[in-house]
Amino acid sequence: MMSDGSLSLRALRIFVAVVDEGSVTGGARALGLSASTVSQQLANLEAALSAQLIERSARFFMLTVAGEIFLPRARKVLDEVTEARAALAVGGHAPRLRLRVALIEDFDFAVAPRWLSDLAGLLGKCDVSVHSGASHENHAALETRAVDMIVAAEAIEPADWVETHPLIVDPYILVRPPDMEADDLDDLMQRPMVGYARDQLMARQVDAQLRRVKAQPLRRHEFTTSRAALAFAAGSGAWALTTALAYLGVSLEADRLVARPAPLPAFARRINLYARRGAMGELPALVAADLRRALAETALAEASARLPFVAGKLRLSE
Repeated sequence: MMSDGSLSLRALRIFVAVVDEGSVTGGARALGLSASTVSQQLANLEAALSAQLIERSARFFMLTVAGEIFLPRARKVLDEVTEARAALAVGGHAPRLRLRVALIEDFDFAVAPRWLSDLAGLLGKCDVSVHSGASHENHAALETRAVDMIVAAEAIEPADWVETHPLIVDPYILVRPPDMEADDLDDLMQRPMVGYARDQLMARQVDAQLRRVKAQPLRRHEFTTSRAALAFAAGSGAWALTTALAYLGVSLEADRLVARPAPLPAFARRINLYARRGAMGELPALVAADLRRALAETALAEASARLPFVAGKLRLSE
């Protein structure tokens, strides 16, 4: 309780998350808290400020004038505290830093372990919490401050509160069962295709490219993860358009799927590290540099052996 009129960073974080999500239940979900805890923290914050910040009911949610005044200041306090902690950690003066990172699933298998090992040497006393999610989910987590930085595919121009650190260009490729023996686009159109769920960036990129060449494939199933999509393709005799990193990250047995150049004009996704602009000082740039080294030593090295046709296409971003 804040009966003494003091403010807590937790209450500020909850207030900002509730505003960003547009509801108490949304803020609670984003932070992994119960709705009753969030409501109590908001009440404590308003009591400490002697001002109502949010008009809320079962069907109504809106910032008050006081809430509009307080919101940018709450965001600034949270960013200042995060930056101070990051600066202390980089300088070796913090007792312990908890870094919350959201990665795309394609970094899980080979890249993440190598990167986390390097990061421990870079930051020393650092607890890293890693969450895996789709790119659009990771962008949302960064916006609500559920994480400190994310690795995600580039979809649109980032907001002005986001800083971007380029990592890698990841080209699309064709994957199919070995016995399909169909690499020509016309042949593939006669066979079932495994795709990604429509809310995924990869699905939108693949569909846009197919529309450009006026191709209309048979579509049987859609999945939210590369692991599920490629496992289904391997077991069902279907084909898929995925990316080099997705294929390498799933690490299927070599005899279950083969990879070939995509029978389309070359296209790729760009993967970047994102953080709130200025909120963590030089730490995002240091983490991005470490990730680029990990990518060079894992994904790029493995691609040269398993996917020689992507040489020069799967590459670190400039």
